Amino acid sequence: MNSLGSRFFALVKAMAPNNFAMVMATGIISVALLRLGCPWGAWFFHGVNACLYAALWTLLLIRIIRYPDAVASDFTSHLKGPGFLTIVAGTAIFGTQSALLARHVAAGAALFCFGAACWVFILWGVFFAIFTRVPKPSLGCGINGAWLLATVSTESLVILGATLGAPAGSDAALVYFCLCALFSVGVVLYLFVITGIFFRFCFTDMLAAEFDPTYWINASAAAATALAGTALMGRADAAPLMGLVLPYISGITMLAWAAASWWVPMLMLLGFWRHFVKRYPFTYTPAYWSMVFPLGMYTACTSAISDAFGVPGLMVVPGVFIFFALGAWALTLAGLVRSRGRALLRGAPLPAQGFCRTEKAPFSAGSADNRATKARGR
Repeated sequence: MNSLGSRFFALVKAMAPNNFAMVMATGIISVALLRLGCPWGAWFFHGVNACLYAALWTLLLIRIIRYPDAVASDFTSHLKGPGFLTIVAGTAIFGTQSALLARHVAAGAALFCFGAACWVFILWGVFFAIFTRVPKPSLGCGINGAWLLATVSTESLVILGATLGAPAGSDAALVYFCLCALFSVGVVLYLFVITGIFFRFCFTDMLAAEFDPTYWINASAAAATALAGTALMGRADAAPLMGLVLPYISGITMLAWAAASWWVPMLMLLGFWRHFVKRYPFTYTPAYWSMVFPLGMYTACTSAISDAFGVPGLMVVPGVFIFFALGAWALTLAGLVRSRGRALLRGAPLPAQGFCRTEKAPFSAGSADNRATKARGR
């Protein structure tokens, strides 16, 4: 670990599967800025996202080639495996940026096809590994908010597909039938996973260390569903099928936005409890991008809801939330640069990725939180 090269490869080996969440967060802020009438800001984040997307794929390919065992271990992990779905969501959101901003329909279509192929491989692969794994962890050590990336990745493909529309010369009815079916799959996956997470919150002990930022995906999965719904509603005249399913789509869209609106203040309260009541330190991990993304997604989806349902008064909400999203993005990027810069230049250890309580004997919640804080390398 004395040379710069060895420290670089150590960072690559420890690279978290959910790193593409920074592409998701950057991309959705770009889309939100475009919706709010700030094209220059949208273009800036689009440029940043193109660099991030290329860099992360380069690092991921190096990791796959050089450390295949570490990648395979993460892929079959209950806590880490679903994080690979950030690849799908990041690809789809980057494709949406390309289609909306640069008007690169061909690039958007290529990213849709690539994202869909990744979705098939990762979604079925990760959950097959989880379903067949023996022995399985407890609920508290086996589930986190990253599981809801199953919904986010699915609905991100719907958003991109609806943005692109049916290709010229294609069967429009079939295209929109598939998009509506995919939208429904995302809804069902949300219901599956959120039930387990809600049970985890209500009926199992939870330390401050165990409430990691991935639980913000509780809100972003619902918000992504709402944005996907509004994108489909915007294609109501594209095929006769869309008229038949429009009441269903609009109802689920309203429901999803309401669920996201409930989760956002609840997650803020839990974050306050974690960091200011329990005094858990702010230490950068890639999971913090999972907190930036919901702020941007809620901003974008509320703006879209305002247009789709004809409620201009709702625009007050995205007008405020965009500043929260921009501030969170800047702080998280600063944390990334500081944390990885210190590790690369000085060989400083990276903080632990999450915490799972394994003690079976009675314990003090406060002392367990203290142990978790030390494990994070405060």
